[in-house]
Amino acid sequence: MAAGVSVSSASRVMSGRGEFGAGTRARVIAAAEQLGYERSATTRGRPRNLDTRLVELVLGTFSGSWTDAVVRGAREAAFRVGYDLALTLERDEPEDDWPARVATRRPSGIILGVITPTTRQLDQLRGLRIPIVLLDPRSDVGGDLPSIGTTDWRGGYDAGVHLASTGIRRFLIVTGAPQFRFGRARETGFRQAIAEYQQGAVIDRVTTDWELLQVTSEFFKPFVEIDERLGVFALSDDMAFIVYRVVDALGLSIPDDVSIVGFDDVERAARMEPPLTSIRQPVTAIAARAVEMVHAAHSGEEVHERIELPSQLVVRESSRATNLTNPG
Repeated sequence: MAAGVSVSSASRVMSGRGEFGAGTRARVIAAAEQLGYERSATTRGRPRNLDTRLVELVLGTFSGSWTDAVVRGAREAAFRVGYDLALTLERDEPEDDWPARVATRRPSGIILGVITPTTRQLDQLRGLRIPIVLLDPRSDVGGDLPSIGTTDWRGGYDAGVHLASTGIRRFLIVTGAPQFRFGRARETGFRQAIAEYQQGAVIDRVTTDWELLQVTSEFFKPFVEIDERLGVFALSDDMAFIVYRVVDALGLSIPDDVSIVGFDDVERAARMEPPLTSIRQPVTAIAARAVEMVHAAHSGEEVHERIELPSQLVVRESSRATNLTNPG
């Protein structure tokens, strides 16, 4: 058989009987799809040849403001175009079976949000012959998969122009490890702006994990014995919140000693003390557009493109000019 298993084993997989590994199940289901085989006449009372009208949203986590906005945008868009939304968690395990779990639900399309599927997993999903859209992919996208995100480079550039305009000459970039595509773009844009508007300025760099976001001794070094105002660009708002904690622990002041700009503009940003200046990316709109792309492709339209919705600088108290600096 095309899946490399016996006919009897394939039959048990397709009928949901027997114990098989995730890889075996995915191979059998993909092979059956390619051969045009229907698992059964009905599933839970529904004919198998009917469109499920289901969009699968796969994420690496379902906690945090960013994820909440993604789910909200996808859910609202799915409702508008007549789909249900299923949520699938990508487990950080070598034998994660999420492609097989997706395959069993036979969705109309899949949105992969900020995850890094392996080549094998992508091949399994392609075998389902349904639309796949990448939402804010971590690595540069090649091939035939459409993707959507925000203008990361422009957002970083706008943050740099803004901080430079306050007269600051010393800067710190708080970045994440590993260095994802969107993080690299934000940092490159920021450095370009500083090079244009504050030539000769010093730019330091400190790294944390994108998700663990722990305060380490490395974080304190750039803030110790500050002799001039420091401009901080954090590649996410969550990273900016760490800077707030460090500044407070050292008895420094925002924005008199440290001026901060984040990225994402999550709800908490406006509630910080002082409120955080941030680059707003339209997360809800991005997720909604991803659903619309799935719907368009499912309807037979060609969707082979990279879409970027514009970011926006939202200026708040954390980066205002002070009497310690001279704008311009």
